[in-house]
Amino acid sequence: MKRFILFVFTFLGWFALHAQYYYDRSKNPDKTKAVQQSPSRDFDHFFFFSWDTNKPLSNTDFVGSTSSLGTRLGFRKRINNVDQIWAGADLGWSVYKEYFPYQTYTSGTKSVSTDFYDYAVNLNLTASIDYFFLPMDKIVNPYVGLNLGVAYDKFSYYYNIYGASNGTFGLLLRPEAGLLVGFGKNSPWRLKGAIHYDYSTNSDKDTGYKNFSNIGLQIGIVKMAW
Repeated sequence: MKRFILFVFTFLGWFALHAQYYYDRSKNPDKTKAVQQSPSRDFDHFFFFSWDTNKPLSNTDFVGSTSSLGTRLGFRKRINNVDQIWAGADLGWSVYKEYFPYQTYTSGTKSVSTDFYDYAVNLNLTASIDYFFLPMDKIVNPYVGLNLGVAYDKFSYYYNIYGASNGTFGLLLRPEAGLLVGFGKNSPWRLKGAIHYDYSTNSDKDTGYKNFSNIGLQIGIVKMAW
């Protein structure tokens, strides 16, 4: 009987020690492995919508005022396994407007008194590639990007009851630099800020506009997905 009681207590002691070992996460290799391999959001694409403000750099005698009427829609897809290179496309538009107060214009023996409104409407579609300096699970992630595509510009001017307009297509090159700021680590929602320089080959003989270029600032919202 004594041997049986000793065996029972020995078995219970062995079981208690092993049970404590099993449920101690710092000692349990299976549970430690499970914690290390817990699933997380591995984002491989994202969408964004940005408000785009632009300042013309060329042909400012036609339109030189800063435009806050601009937006950008974009999509990016990760193309490597270390969150650095993302490719996609951007669709953007912006409207530039310049007002010239009422005055008299003279040409030869003829004069006309009126005010002027000049407009430049820009639509663009580009293929885009971005290089991010940090993994996408970071809260702040700076990047540089390059966009190449086509732009359509419509140049218009109105005076008194008269007006004229003309539209042209051209190639567009847009380098940019910016950053994404998450609302926490590995956040699915982020803010986007970037500066960019646009150069396009659009020209218009009637208005004398040649080689549309501008510098811009975009601020927007990003939705990460996987």
